[in-house]
Amino acid sequence: MLSFNEARSRAASVDPLAAVTVPLEQAAGHILAEPVHAAQDVPHVATSAMDGWALAAPLQNNQAPAGWTLRAEAVHSPVQQLAPLEPGEAAEVVTGSPVPQGTVSVLRSEHGILDRRLLRAAAATPDTAPRRNIRPVGTECPTGTQVLPAGTLLTPARAAIAAVAGRDRLAVVPRPRVHLVLTGEEVITSGIPSGGQVRDVFGLALPGMLTEIGAASVASTRLGDDHEALARELAQLLEAGATELIITSGGTSHSRADSLRPALRRLGAELITDSVDMRPGHPTVVARLQGSAGTVHLLGLPGNPLAGFAALAAVGTPLIGALRGVPETERTRTLSLMAGARIHGADHGVRLLPVRIGPEGAVPLEHSSSHMMRGLADADALAIVTRGGADPGEVLEGLDVPGQRRGGH
Repeated sequence: MLSFNEARSRAASVDPLAAVTVPLEQAAGHILAEPVHAAQDVPHVATSAMDGWALAAPLQNNQAPAGWTLRAEAVHSPVQQLAPLEPGEAAEVVTGSPVPQGTVSVLRSEHGILDRRLLRAAAATPDTAPRRNIRPVGTECPTGTQVLPAGTLLTPARAAIAAVAGRDRLAVVPRPRVHLVLTGEEVITSGIPSGGQVRDVFGLALPGMLTEIGAASVASTRLGDDHEALARELAQLLEAGATELIITSGGTSHSRADSLRPALRRLGAELITDSVDMRPGHPTVVARLQGSAGTVHLLGLPGNPLAGFAALAAVGTPLIGALRGVPETERTRTLSLMAGARIHGADHGVRLLPVRIGPEGAVPLEHSSSHMMRGLADADALAIVTRGGADPGEVLEGLDVPGQRRGGH
């Protein structure tokens, strides 16, 4: 049985998916596989920061009146190109428009006094000082500047700076396509369970959780508990080439009734983790399978609700982070929690305990047995509790609950 930290480290060490190049409008939400550099100066021409008038240097030897002669040319668009200014001339400009060659400064519209074609500056305005209200070439970034490093999560704002830098396509690590194989003869998807039956929780909650932590798409199949049927389903998924990560629910223990390990042996899978020293969720499995379409990873979640979701938080999150190219230092990131009450550890390994975070700190929730859902539904986090437990005020680590905002009510 692997230690908690070793299991997380192994899951976080799988190779990222091969980089692909996608249109910029499809890149948000992906991790950059290559840095983004500015294709040209930004801005690439000097532009006006204000609506107003571009001012040339005044005529020498007192030949100009106390102002500038406004050219008849009017500006109606920020992309309009203006002829160079002659000394003593002014030209109308709008915010963002290129200033004509020969511009010394831009006089904003509220600081100018226009008498027919004679433009004067209001008293005491600084707008006639050199370079006033002008955005020089390359002030945001010169050509070749790195604006985004590899390994960056491309948010909408970061996609926007890539556009500003002149990029139309970006090399990114794709998010994994996930296929759920939900097992269990006793699982029903609607109605009131009769004797021995239980309502499905994984098929309902996993798609939203997985999308939040980085899955591109989530498809699903439902099976019984037969290991031969499971092996056939896994083989078909391997050959179809439509998924990079298979997640199964249930059948991960070592009894004769558990189907996952026999199915994996039949397919010649390589086990990356085979049981983890944590409670709940210790029979968690991570495996690597080879198909004609390439490598597919598998995450086997225990069938008890809290155990399965705890395994997803502890092992599934770093696994998906690795596949989608999250930087290694961030794949096993934990929260810092302060115990708000006495928290008891497990008899073996670490305990993953649903907690509510309040002014006093992290407080354990009731209904935290492996087969229960109520504790997780109310949780702000999962506390990682070592065998010694934690006293009030003691700092301990924790995990985000996928799909659950901390502090939400």
